[in-house]
Amino acid sequence: MKRKINQTCLLVAAATLICLTSCEKSEGSASTDTTVVPEKKKADTWTEIFRDDFSTLNTANWTVTNRTDYNSSYCTYNSSAVSIGNYDGTNCLVLTATKPGSANAFTSGHIKSKTSFKPPVNQKYWMRASIKLIAMEGSEYKSFKQTYGVWPAFWTTNETNWPTNGEIDIVEGYSFGGTENYASNLFYGTSNGVNQLGTSCERPYTSGDGWHTYDAFWINNNGVITIVVQLDGTTVATYTNASNSNLQLQNFNAHNILFNLCVGGPMFNNSSLNVLSKTMMWVDWVSVSSSPI
Repeated sequence: MKRKINQTCLLVAAATLICLTSCEKSEGSASTDTTVVPEKKKADTWTEIFRDDFSTLNTANWTVTNRTDYNSSYCTYNSSAVSIGNYDGTNCLVLTATKPGSANAFTSGHIKSKTSFKPPVNQKYWMRASIKLIAMEGSEYKSFKQTYGVWPAFWTTNETNWPTNGEIDIVEGYSFGGTENYASNLFYGTSNGVNQLGTSCERPYTSGDGWHTYDAFWINNNGVITIVVQLDGTTVATYTNASNSNLQLQNFNAHNILFNLCVGGPMFNNSSLNVLSKTMMWVDWVSVSSSPI
């Protein structure tokens, strides 16, 4: 059954609705929007302060090492193992490890930058390099992991009174004849020759064949230091003084940049070292940039 609606009631309801609507509009026009819009974070502004694309071996930038490796008596660094080559369509630094004779002894390459780097207060430094590890058996290219006992590294340190000025290993690789390991690491101690961190700052991560970009951000935020390591733009390690009770990142001095391709070491069975015909570390470029915090 349809219900009849009283006309008077309709008029009263309409008047009430108009009044309420008018009040809402009046109140809305007098109100203040209190929504807080978050401030957009400013993008980092990076200024490149060092770069080498290795079109030539610039001895104004680099010292080429001639000595036995500190960690392996099986490996001697020689300037003959450091060159510039063109691979994968680009000029690059080439460090080459070979076994020149029948003895269990190897020649390889090692370079150190002549400029040292450390971010001042409220600055951060971005150190990065594009690197490929590869081996050859005769004329055939082989994966780095098919070698045994090869130990490449891209790292920074001040070698004077090591490790009192600290060390940052951005990448270290280790080949085990079919497998490979990669890691970042830090070293520090208050006495010459004594690392007080043990292996507590070793951070394994997965890398492999082909070109990869390895990055380290050294951040000085009002004297509080953080170091972040990345592989191809992905963070694989973050270090602060909380990483180890003996770590004092504020005591890290200005560091040189180093590339080396060691053969042998305490983590290997050194009677089984094998670089195939040769093992190489290719570095397409290296750069250091700075940014204010």
